[in-house]
Amino acid sequence: MKFKIISIGKMKNKNLATIARDFEKRISHDAKLEMIEIKDSNPQIEGERISIHLVKNHSYNITMSEEGDYLSSQALALLFKSRTEPITFIIGGPDGLSDKVKKESQMTLSLSPMTFTHEMAKIFLLEQIYRAISIIKNRNYHKG
Repeated sequence: MKFKIISIGKMKNKNLATIARDFEKRISHDAKLEMIEIKDSNPQIEGERISIHLVKNHSYNITMSEEGDYLSSQALALLFKSRTEPITFIIGGPDGLSDKVKKESQMTLSLSPMTFTHEMAKIFLLEQIYRAISIIKNRNYHKG
């Protein structure tokens, strides 16, 4: 499995950055994970920078948005198992993602109907990726 997370802005909160690094390390035992941070600007400029990565990618692109579809952890694991190409998750900045980026994605996924900072969204996403891998590997992490 190969995953890429493209997100807007850096992790400024050191405590949250530590949590993110912990999940990145856990995921890296079972999958290739690439983290790309795009400098915050406005959605159009951010979108152009994101698109550069998506053109090179040839992956299944998933934008993260509170307007997206909801998946259980088990359904996310099934999605991972069903894809042969790498999966790229895209987390927007405070002003959201450009329409161009949304159109370049095959799916829009929501972590919650609530809005989170990009830092929190990244941690929740990393945890869910780790959880889905644990489900696929039949590990005890997921109790369900």
